[in-house]
Formats: sequence, C-alpha cells, structure tokens
Amino acid sequence: MTDADLSAPPPEAPWTLPFARCPFALLDCEMTGLDPERDALLEVAVARVVGGEVVELYSSLVHTEAPIASAAAALHGIDAAALSGAPSFAEVAPRLAAMLDGAVPVMHGVELDVSFLDRAFAAAGSPRRVGPALDTLRLARRALHARQYNLSSLCTSLGFAPVRWHRAAEDVRALHPLFNRLCAALDPVDAMDLWQVRAADGRVQVRAGIERALAGAAGSPRPIRLIVRTPGHAEREMRVRVLWYRSPHVGLAAAGQGVVPAILRADRVLRVPG
Repeated sequence: MTDADLSAPPPEAPWTLPFARCPFALLDCEMTGLDPERDALLEVAVARVVGGEVVELYSSLVHTEAPIASAAAALHGIDAAALSGAPSFAEVAPRLAAMLDGAVPVMHGVELDVSFLDRAFAAAGSPRRVGPALDTLRLARRALHARQYNLSSLCTSLGFAPVRWHRAAEDVRALHPLFNRLCAALDPVDAMDLWQVRAADGRVQVRAGIERALAGAAGSPRPIRLIVRTPGHAEREMRVRVLWYRSPHVGLAAAGQGVVPAILRADRVLRVPG
C-alpha cells in the first residue's frame, strides 16, 4: 500500500455525513488474474447501501480479450464463452460511476480491486476513480476475533447465509451483512470515523470520537463503560474510571468487579456506550 492509499479522504460529504444517512457503495470484482498491468476485469458488482439497507444493486460480466489464468478460472468459474456477449467496461462504466457517485466505497481488501477499477476507468476514457475506500478486512481485524479474515471464512464463522464465493454479486451479497456487523461493533458517527480504524498496518491511530470520550472522562470520579478488543480475544465490556488520557494510551481503574489493565492502548476501544 502506498502513502497515497493511506492518506485520509477529504473532510467533506459523504465522509462526514451522519452515519445513518451516508450512502455506501459495496464493491467486488473478478479478474482474469492478479496483475493489474496485464490482467483485466471480467465481472463487477456494486450495492448501494443507506442506513444498513441495499437501495440499489448492479452487477455485470465484462467482456475482455485478456486470457483467463487457470488459477483465476478455478476460483470464479468464468470462461471466455461466458464473456462472449458481455458488455465492454466502457459500456459498464457509466452505470458503475453513477452507483459510486456521492457514496463511500467499501471493499474487502481494497488494494487490488481499486487498482483494477481505476485502470479500467482510465482505459475507458472516464474521469471516475474509486478514490479512498473503506476496507472491511482492516475493520474486521480490529473489531472481530477470528481465525481467518478472508471474506468467506469471516462470513461462515458469523453464521451468514452461504453464497457462491468468488462471483462478484454473491461476494457483495456477503459483504453487506459483514459491513453491518462491523458497524454495529464500532458504532461510528460517520464514515471518517471508520477510516480512522487502522488495524494491522503498522500505525496506531485513535478514532476521534473515542479520543473525545476518553479525554472528557479523564479525572472524573464517574465510571464509564468501554467495549474493548485486544489481540487474540473477543470483545469485552469494562466498567472503569479514566484516570488520565495521553494519546495513544489511557490510564484506568476498575469501577466494579473484574480485572482491568492499568494502561490500555486507546485504539483497542471499539465503542463507548452512552
């Protein structure tokens, strides 16, 4: 991932809309292989979601002359015959761009799909680029305790309805309840709040809302509830007094039964219930 990929999105709509009103575009792609310079898209799907509900869904095969790698074909089962009557990406691009317009993109493992999509838009002569996107892989690594974090393993472990994996529309169908589950765990105020979840990328960043809650409670005799997840464990609730907050660490004292850490890295806090 490049520095540009890690830069924050601009602080404007839709990223700072109240979460319940923010449109999200859940995306998935299938390709002929894994090299964005040599391979090509052959299927795309996008679901536009507002308030946790799908309001519009679009998917299409995409015609390409690029050879389909055997490993890719074994995953998605799409062959050249299936693509013979499919539209080109140039024909798909306007509808796809409209679905993305004014929405925050969401993908599971963003780098590869964004690279393919941006190259395809450019080759089609479209000014549209996917831009900054939320990554449910990163969000899941912070919010959920799991053995594996690929999309199929996560959805299976969470008990979601099975789908035909590695088809774009079906993967988007699976991504929808996963995204909702992650948002419930993290309780974001807006999309920018989710952007600040930086798990497993070598950086420590405390979400602004969590910082405000901890700083506001620091030194108060009143206890607060924290929902916390530390590596290797499921989330747990702690009832604590916040002694001090100096980012990225917070000093705690137990305010009831149970053992709490004296010092906690504040990015481990998933949410602060009211």
